[in-house]
Amino acid sequence: MRRPQSIRFPKILLSIVLSSFLVACSSTNEITGRKQFIMFGPEQDVAMGVQAMEEIKKTEDVMTSGPYDRRVKRLGNAIAAKSDRPDFPWEFIAIRSDQLNAFALPGGQSAVYTAMMDAFKSDPELAAVMGHEIAHAVLRHGAEQLSRGQAQNIFIGVIGAVAGSTSDSQDTTEGAMQLAAMATQLGFALPHSRSMELEADHIGTLYMARAGYDPRAAVALWKKMAEMSANAQKPPLWFSTHPSDEQRIKQLEDNMDEYMKVYLANKK
Repeated sequence: MRRPQSIRFPKILLSIVLSSFLVACSSTNEITGRKQFIMFGPEQDVAMGVQAMEEIKKTEDVMTSGPYDRRVKRLGNAIAAKSDRPDFPWEFIAIRSDQLNAFALPGGQSAVYTAMMDAFKSDPELAAVMGHEIAHAVLRHGAEQLSRGQAQNIFIGVIGAVAGSTSDSQDTTEGAMQLAAMATQLGFALPHSRSMELEADHIGTLYMARAGYDPRAAVALWKKMAEMSANAQKPPLWFSTHPSDEQRIKQLEDNMDEYMKVYLANKK
């Protein structure tokens, strides 16, 4: 029996469709002026964040009262009120865990682990952590990452369609898709993730300074983080989702005059 031929997709048509899709979902961030690729509206950010937080509360040991709960809410609400989106339905929770971590969800949901609060007992240092997470939410980094992940899958599918239209070999098609996945991860997703982390450091430090917390604590925070992870095995920078501690410290120090001007104008 004769093997059916693969469907032939004109390469130029696939390129036009993909390019048009990317352009249609691009917008300019009003705070940073940077072009962003986001497939969702701001109202969907909130809905996704609230739903995700409800699921987290079912599985994590959330502190609903006591000093951890009060501290995370006090700092979080103070900084969020001085952010560019005080209207978000902000929620800040403390999770009992020995992980040195904090995270932000789209739309204003954020959590800090108790180990992070124990490691950084000064309010300005913890304010640097929370300002960073608040900046992620305000700058819509979560929605941007999710959108880019979906776009990456679409791109890989296009590569597979092109490869399938030019070759009858399943191995060739799968190999092309794997190479496309690797290329987008190393050349697109990871560098972009690192740039968003630096962006959140910068905007988050401005937010903490507006709220009256000394921005010099952000430098102290990352110097301590570097000391705490000095013996940890780290991947090469190009395989990392986060910039190096040295990069973060340098950016903060380079912009400290700007942060201090804001802080002195809002000092408590």
